[in-house]
Amino acid sequence: MVATLTTDAVNSQVLNTEKIGDTGHPILIMHGWGQSIEGMRPLGELLGMSAQVHLIDLPGFGRSPRPSEDWDAIGYAECIHKYIVDNGIQKPDVLGHSFGGKVATRLASRYPDSIRGLMLMDSSGLKRKPEGKKKLRGDLLRSLNKLLKWSDKTFNTNYFEGWFVPKFGSRDYKEAGELRNILVKTVNEDVTEDARKITSPTLILWGELDQETPVDMANRLNELIAGSKLVVFPKKDHFPYLGDGVHLCARYILDFLKSLDAKSERGDS
Repeated sequence: MVATLTTDAVNSQVLNTEKIGDTGHPILIMHGWGQSIEGMRPLGELLGMSAQVHLIDLPGFGRSPRPSEDWDAIGYAECIHKYIVDNGIQKPDVLGHSFGGKVATRLASRYPDSIRGLMLMDSSGLKRKPEGKKKLRGDLLRSLNKLLKWSDKTFNTNYFEGWFVPKFGSRDYKEAGELRNILVKTVNEDVTEDARKITSPTLILWGELDQETPVDMANRLNELIAGSKLVVFPKKDHFPYLGDGVHLCARYILDFLKSLDAKSERGDS
């Protein structure tokens, strides 16, 4: 998918960010869809004890204004790359959860020389593989979606918004508001080819019980990204970093960052 954005749109985008910690290597943390800096703060504070953490409200979330155009994940990645360049951040490590992971994947693929390490947590970006009744239901809903939109446009009815969305729309879709066009544009993006191109050391963290991005996606990402390491947390869902899980996630992330520090000290590529 080709990003539909202009240079002016990226240049004019304002990002709300917060920095935690003054020592160590820089790390950028990006939240998932519908989330903000606040949800990532506990993890950021733990990592900030030994790293320079940049918590980022992605455009349209938290206190960052909506993009002036309907971006896809590539547009978001371009925006984050500009943030890195404008702030003189030297090869940061990048962590993305869910939608933030999709953005991080796009970023790492397109700007491999701009980041050091990549961490994907319950990341979106791969197609789900429904089977049996789930596949049949999905096919029927997609057909009904198209039919009702055609009816509303042709006969000036209101079946899609008035009946279909309340009954079958996802929570994210119902709550997207002014970001709905961006959600529609990004939700079905497939980052398979980008994942194959990633050369940065990569850590993949996943909740075993994740229903939004099932663990099958973690296994596939692990296969796509050469040399990546996968850690699956038992009894954790799509948000493994919440509650007591924040310490578990921080432990693996800090171990990963230490390994990158050691490589940098040895001068390894």
